[in-house]
Amino acid sequence: MEFENTIRRIIEKECEDYYLGIADLSLAENDILKQYESFFDEYPRAISIGITLPYTATRKTVDKNTKVYNETNQQLNAITTSLSKLLQQKGYKTLSIPKTEKVDDNNFISLHKLAANVANLGEIEKNGLLITPEAGSGVNWGTILTDAPLEAANQ
Repeated sequence: MEFENTIRRIIEKECEDYYLGIADLSLAENDILKQYESFFDEYPRAISIGITLPYTATRKTVDKNTKVYNETNQQLNAITTSLSKLLQQKGYKTLSIPKTEKVDDNNFISLHKLAANVANLGEIEKNGLLITPEAGSGVNWGTILTDAPLEAANQ
């Protein structure tokens, strides 16, 4: 719990409206994740961080202008870098999955979406979007893989 509070403080330096979840990827029943089962022997857990996009950024405007995604990508990169350093200082292995400048194609299911789904932060729909109960698809996701013994939502 104390470590989760530290994680939240790091995230809140960058943004106010966010999601945080921990997933035990070794227990995931997702067919796509099962392909990477041996990789998850080294990094069995994922810290999933989502930043809610501004309400003014409708899907139509975000598709035309990736400025909102670029800004949240920068925030997510700052957060995942800080969290990775903290975990490494405590002796744990980490692998931060980088955010890109490119907006994901709706038919592409990224590791970010899969980790958030396994952490019970939202459901992946047929169109490939991860839908949260509160913000719908209006969330940009970041992920850190780790061997830290964090309590996962799917345990």
